[in-house]
Parts: sequence; C-alpha cells; structure tokens
Amino acid sequence: MDAWVIGAKSVFLAVIILITAWALVAACRELQTADYMVSITTGLLSPYLVPALTFIISALVSFSTGTSWGTMALIMPLVVPLTVGLSQDAGIADDSAYVLLLATISGVLSGAVWGDHCSPISDTTIMSSMATGADHIDHVRTQAPYALLVGFVGIVVGDLPVAFGMSPWFSLGIGAITLLAVLFIFGKSAEEAVT
Repeated sequence: MDAWVIGAKSVFLAVIILITAWALVAACRELQTADYMVSITTGLLSPYLVPALTFIISALVSFSTGTSWGTMALIMPLVVPLTVGLSQDAGIADDSAYVLLLATISGVLSGAVWGDHCSPISDTTIMSSMATGADHIDHVRTQAPYALLVGFVGIVVGDLPVAFGMSPWFSLGIGAITLLAVLFIFGKSAEEAVT
C-alpha cells in the first residue's frame, strides 16, 4: 500500500498539469483563439517561419513551466490551425503545406522537450540531478550549452531549410554532420578535460 501511495504522489503533479492544460485548451477552443491568431497574422507572418517560431515558443513555454506535456497540449491546438490557415492564405501547394504542417508539429514536440530538458523546475531535470548526486544548478548549467547548440543547429539546419523545401532527410544528415564537426573541433576527451 505504501508503494501505491508513493507512486500516486509522483503521478499526481503530472495529472494536475495535464488537467490544467486541457482546461486551457478548452478555453482557447471556446474563444476561437486559433482563428483569431490566423486573422491577425495573415499577411504579417510567413508560413515558412512558423515551424522555427513554433520551436522557439514551445521551448520558452516549456522552459518556463517545466512541463513538456502541458506545453504540447497548449501549443498544438493553436499552431496547427495557424499553419493550415496561413498556408491556404499564401496559396501554398498542398504537398508543401503538408510538409510545413509536419514541421510545425515537429517544432511543438521538439521545442517542448527541449524546454523541459533545460528547465531548472522540470521534474526530469530535478530527478536527474538528484539521481546522480549532482548540484542541481550545476547540472542545469552544464547541460545548457549542449542543448543550446543542438537547438540552434535544429533551427538553422532543420526547421528553416525544411520549411523552404529542403528534404528533411538531407537536413537530418547535414545536422548530424554539423554536430559531429563541432564535437571534433571543440570536444575534448575526458582525460584532457580533467588535467
């Protein structure tokens, strides 16, 4: 019985976050927030920039709240109709609009996970530092440069080029090569770093 109570306590916060996110999503749907966003951004925002902006916004929300699931539940119902609406208004062909939609959904998922990974108030970050016995703030500080690098490469080599028509597979290869190049240029072996 004690194990059940401990398990229920650990899940309770996640359930509360999801219920709150669902309530916020329901309010956004009732207020037609997505339709409003499409109406105010038409002509001002290029649909090709939506995937990169979505990644950045999702990352900021997730970093600020410490939850990737809540961020996904909040952002997804807003940016999917926004991407579809902006693509239709810009007269983008269906195939290209589909790629933009997938890139935008990818931006939500990856931005939410990125922000959750970097957030000092995220349960996963707290548990990681506790499990390893590392100082929590030191853990956040040491993982930030790696996450910032990967996020930057993801936007510059992934989100933007794919939105403008580059093959996602080619972009993935270029991103991997870029990260490997950074590792070989700036990386040090563990023995070098200690001495």
